[in-house]
Amino acid sequence: MYTALADGLFLGLLIFSFFFIISKFKGVYFLAPLLTFLTALGVVLYSIIIVRGFEAMGYLFLAGGIFLISVLGTALLPLLTKSEKLRKVSLWEKIALFVLPVVFFATIFIATSAGKGYWIVNEGHAVVQNEMESYYSLSTDSNGDKEIYVKLGKEYKGEKVEVQEVNQNDDTEVVVHVMESESNENNANKAPFIIIGLDEIKEPLTVRTTEGEELPSVLEVTSGQ
Repeated sequence: MYTALADGLFLGLLIFSFFFIISKFKGVYFLAPLLTFLTALGVVLYSIIIVRGFEAMGYLFLAGGIFLISVLGTALLPLLTKSEKLRKVSLWEKIALFVLPVVFFATIFIATSAGKGYWIVNEGHAVVQNEMESYYSLSTDSNGDKEIYVKLGKEYKGEKVEVQEVNQNDDTEVVVHVMESESNENNANKAPFIIIGLDEIKEPLTVRTTEGEELPSVLEVTSGQ
């Protein structure tokens, strides 16, 4: 989450800088912090309306970073506009009007594509046996790569599971998203499973759904029976 906050601070700085240069042309300097704040508000609304669930927390931290820049920018406006020289648009600022959007979208692209070091080995549905709980198990394939087998319990019968994201920071966190299945009725009494391949696993490993439910390992499930 702190990474999302740091990303928000960086993106907020880019947004504020871009709109501040734009505001110099008209002398309407309050537009820079205002539009930065509205960007943060847009991220918040996106997280609540579109993303929702536990996964929305990352977007809220991102919005928090952008919001902090809007507050800081508001406080610094008197210093940024105190002289005639600072209120003029320099050549470097004109160049920045083209560079800042490129850096902004490049940062978003890198952030969304980085850390994709996983692949789907297999997925489908399996028959639910008795009071089977949701769980995950670990294994190693013939190439030495790690595999995580995620099996959902009876409460997820007829639904589908997919990987939302895999975070590789100090530890490994796998987030799966459960949704309504579009497959035929043969899966109505079966629960979904997915096998995820990873280059490495940094302990401790956490597997959870986007709704915040943390799945136990198969060892925890069997020992509790």
